[in-house]
Amino acid sequence: MSATYKKIQVSVPDAPVSEVLPDRITFYVDNRFTTKQVNRIRQMIGVVLNNWRNHFDELNNGAHRSRYQNCVNKYARFNLAPVWFDEKLSNGSAAAGVQMDGFTTMIAVNGFDRAAKAYIMYQKSGSSTIKGMNASNPEKASLSVTINATALDNTSVSTIFLGGSLQHAWLHREGYRHPIGKYISYFAGEASMCVMRGNNDKTSTPANTYTKWLD
Repeated sequence: MSATYKKIQVSVPDAPVSEVLPDRITFYVDNRFTTKQVNRIRQMIGVVLNNWRNHFDELNNGAHRSRYQNCVNKYARFNLAPVWFDEKLSNGSAAAGVQMDGFTTMIAVNGFDRAAKAYIMYQKSGSSTIKGMNASNPEKASLSVTINATALDNTSVSTIFLGGSLQHAWLHREGYRHPIGKYISYFAGEASMCVMRGNNDKTSTPANTYTKWLD
């Protein structure tokens, strides 16, 4: 039986960016997700969008670097640039700035129907949490991901952790890469762990607490 999808829309928060922003972004969600699961997906999207808006708000309010940039700068060393970016990036802060600009583009192309439809596909169970297939052009790539429904029902994992997992899947869509299973010191891993920690510094919490929810 082929999957059927229903359309959902999520409001885009006001952010002080130069690009014209849509009022909302649109997703086509597999009908096998329950209403409760879809509500959690909406909250996870909200986590990513709020981190994005906060980044630009903080810069607009005079910060030299956003909290997201400061966090990424402390920990990200490798694969700082997406595949479409030709220049060398000197540090994690610069990399986080490029990433946020690319994500702004992805929001715009989704909201103004310039990219393929964004599907949220269903996986009943398995070892992955949220998967985003590698893509390489934020001006064309959709925000499509596959989500493990079991993870959505797991009350022991916070929605901010799942939001970080979603952000990681979208980094793959935006053009970021990391060796399979390696997240520490790689931009795509550290950026998403920053989201999971609310951009706070690392503590004695084992890395696996975060990385087990990535990919």
